[in-house]
Amino acid sequence: MRAAAATAGMLSAAVLLAPGCGQTERKASSNDEPVRRAAFRSMIARDFLASCPGAGARPETARQAQRHAELKQLGARKGAGHALWLGENDHGGLARHDDRRPCAAGEAAYRGALGGYGATLDALAGRIAEYRQ
Repeated sequence: MRAAAATAGMLSAAVLLAPGCGQTERKASSNDEPVRRAAFRSMIARDFLASCPGAGARPETARQAQRHAELKQLGARKGAGHALWLGENDHGGLARHDDRRPCAAGEAAYRGALGGYGATLDALAGRIAEYRQ
């Protein structure tokens, strides 16, 4: 019985000390959460805009996509890269289960989706500006 207990104790220690089992990974902090959520929402708004007929060929869409890329670079330089990645990771895991209707055809629907995407990018910019490591 003692041998089994000693083996179990050594096995537990080995598992706890194994690479990847310690506290070396970075945990999300409370100030990461606003950036994470804003990044997630911007990705959802981007997808909705992309579902509008002809949106991919419009220069306004390309400008907003460029703005999104610049905000991600700014966030990474400011130290919020992990929070941005977490938001994108959440989006990647949930987007395939999104059963919302795509954007309707027409200029009004496109403008609404473009405005929504722009608003989420404004929110993301604000969260990045407020971010403190």
